[in-house]
Amino acid sequence: MKKKVTEISRYSMNNITEINSLENWQNASPERRKDICNSILNKLPGRFKLAKPYLLKNNGAEIEIPCFYDELYETPLILVFGGDFIYGASSQRIESIRNSCEPNDWSMISELIHQSEGIENTRINPFLMSRVPVYEWVLEENINLADDVERPDFYSEDGPYPAYVNLEEATSFLKKTGYRMPWDFEWEYVSKELNNNLFICGEEIPARDLSDDICLTQFGDSRLNHAASNMFGVAGLAIAAFTRIGGEKNEIIVRGGAAGFYPFQHPSQWAMLLTELQLPLKNMPGQLAGLRLCLDIPEI
Repeated sequence: MKKKVTEISRYSMNNITEINSLENWQNASPERRKDICNSILNKLPGRFKLAKPYLLKNNGAEIEIPCFYDELYETPLILVFGGDFIYGASSQRIESIRNSCEPNDWSMISELIHQSEGIENTRINPFLMSRVPVYEWVLEENINLADDVERPDFYSEDGPYPAYVNLEEATSFLKKTGYRMPWDFEWEYVSKELNNNLFICGEEIPARDLSDDICLTQFGDSRLNHAASNMFGVAGLAIAAFTRIGGEKNEIIVRGGAAGFYPFQHPSQWAMLLTELQLPLKNMPGQLAGLRLCLDIPEI
């Protein structure tokens, strides 16, 4: 039976068919790809420049994923290609998660699993997303961070690291910079990597130290950054991030967050690696989360 597709296009429109799917991009000529990147760059604010692309290895071939660098806010943004995916957990997926948990653990996380609506696929338009969460020093240089807020300490001498902010601080930064937070379906789309991943790291959690890739919280080592990146070139999805649910709810929630609790001491902490777990803002200590930046693709 052919799956029905729900088009999510009222939030972002573009007229570049080559970026509407990874397959379309693969089939485009190098000259056309270069032309598209330059066309997008010319429509972005003047503070942007083209950066070294992220190299995706797909079926034995290397694909260059365009990356744009914001020189003012020192943030790299990756071009996320459009595509179709299942937004939320199917009944079969929910049963699979339940069977993998102890009864007491399942009772704690079951209400947080985002359920899909029937068999509909959701179509995502291409957009730009920051490769990493906003760094602490970038936030400190651009907005006033409250001194009386107790934040997770991601400090490291090995490179830049993110910071958690409250919603007021996040709104202030977004207003100043012109960015937006991800729509919730965009975050889930990226985390599922076109494979309907159960976890942000795939179908299972590796039985090893996760601090150097999946739960990475410092981004000064290019080798580790690459290891931590998923197929879209996005790293740090285990760091909590605000997302927005559209429609009637128009609600801000939190995705990710496992990195702030690693090494895990409780099942509810590793459950934050699930791609379909939505956390109410009130569930986060201090109602804090990191900032993942997004931009719509400009019409060319």
